[in-house]
Amino acid sequence: MSITLDVKPVAGLDPQVGLLLTMLDDGTKEWREELGEIEVPDEAVIWQPFPQGHSIGAVILHIASVEAFWLQGVADGRPLSPEERKILLDDETDQYAIRWPTPPRHPLAWFYEQHDRIRKETHRTIQRLADPEHLGRRGERSYTLRWLLHHVITHEAYHGGQAVLLALQYARRKHIC
Repeated sequence: MSITLDVKPVAGLDPQVGLLLTMLDDGTKEWREELGEIEVPDEAVIWQPFPQGHSIGAVILHIASVEAFWLQGVADGRPLSPEERKILLDDETDQYAIRWPTPPRHPLAWFYEQHDRIRKETHRTIQRLADPEHLGRRGERSYTLRWLLHHVITHEAYHGGQAVLLALQYARRKHIC
């Protein structure tokens, strides 16, 4: 018996946009399933392997923040509110300087809820914008909706893998020491 896997465009959208949106959702499902195979206690969600280092919780909040920044802010001209920025630890996170805050102590499900809230807004935004050639602007640059979705997909895949690796490191640290 053979099994065929596929990603099909979200119905009712331009096929390019619909396919990218499905790919975004499928990528999220993949790294979350990987995390689901690892025991992730609450302390693991906020554990940082070094001071100001990544944590599972901070990475998930960053994934949500970046998605909102590009797809709500740049694509649709609706930046995050100060309250949303605070929840997502926007001002405290500087990934390029490797400055990651310790996130609030919550179960992994709470972090998923923050991401899911942003993802629901992403779906509403994409349904409304719909055109792969729609241009979002940031400074002097313009970005097609197609590129913005691609960027968010690759960004999330990168950091979703980090979250899984952090969970594995946390689980194995007792065996290494």
